[in-house]
Amino acid sequence: MLLSIYQYSGLTAKVKVMLGRRLTSLDYEELIRKKSVQDVAAYLKFNTYYKVTLDEINENIIHRGQLENVLKKSLINDYAKLFKFIKGNVKEFLRLAFLRYEIEDLKILLRVLNTEHNIQIAQDSIIFLKKYNTIDIEKLAASKNIQQFIQNLKGSVYYDILFPFIVNTQHLNLFSIEMSLDMYFFSHIWKQKDKLLSGQDRKIISHSFGSETDILNILWIYRCKRYFNTPREIIYSYIIPYRYKISKSQLMSMVEANNPEEVIKIIKSTKYAEIFEVSSGDYFYEHNFTYYVYKMHRKFLRHHQFSIASLMAYLHLKEIEIRNIISIIEGIRYQLKPEQVKKYIVGIEK
Repeated sequence: MLLSIYQYSGLTAKVKVMLGRRLTSLDYEELIRKKSVQDVAAYLKFNTYYKVTLDEINENIIHRGQLENVLKKSLINDYAKLFKFIKGNVKEFLRLAFLRYEIEDLKILLRVLNTEHNIQIAQDSIIFLKKYNTIDIEKLAASKNIQQFIQNLKGSVYYDILFPFIVNTQHLNLFSIEMSLDMYFFSHIWKQKDKLLSGQDRKIISHSFGSETDILNILWIYRCKRYFNTPREIIYSYIIPYRYKISKSQLMSMVEANNPEEVIKIIKSTKYAEIFEVSSGDYFYEHNFTYYVYKMHRKFLRHHQFSIASLMAYLHLKEIEIRNIISIIEGIRYQLKPEQVKKYIVGIEK
């Protein structure tokens, strides 16, 4: 315990300060009543800690994409600040955890390429990939199709992951590629945590990523049954091959279920039953997942502050805060009433 306090005292103190600056319930109440993206940006700039990130931005002409990019930059800046307070294997693990953001950037590019056939228009959105990876972004942006996109990833770990799609084009589609990237990330994290971490740090990361892996597998199976009538062998092929609080028999029973209702019934017998409440509806399963992650990391902060938990919890809570802001912007776009928008906000602090 004393060693953990010594190792993490600086990081814990920094996290406390940064947590104290997060948006409050009053901030959210103000934001959900705004009428435009420009109004949201102005409030963030002049009333919250986002003023540092928005300082050089003209809030009167900013559009949605620009604001989202600014929010992403804020997360990168926070990551960099906390990165200075750790060392050794924990720092190496955090580098691996950052791959998640890079993969999301790759997905953005692939989706734009798949629909617009020109990813030049999405270059400003790939904040994480530009910051820490050595991939030639200009070369990647010149890709005319998905196969060329994969070829232009040569020299990176992502090329090795996606190379099979060049050799066998039978499954060359956006869905399969995204699932392969996600499977790589969670499988890699699961293997490396045991090599790089020990003691309480390993237990916390096992809990965090293990829970997330379980829920993602459940959501994947449910969507396949609910929307796509996906063959069982395809479902099995994209299940992340690690389990935490779900038994192998429970997972197999979900895959073998005849309909989504049977899947929900099986889920009710797992540790994650609360995410699939009867009254929720399909969209709110995702919302409940985010809220589950929120509660988990708030608990980590209360009980394991002198550990890797403080760092991982802060990054997750910051991600959720950014999602909340984007949900508010979406509410404005669709002219939702404030009480409707509030339903999409996770973890409003009292």
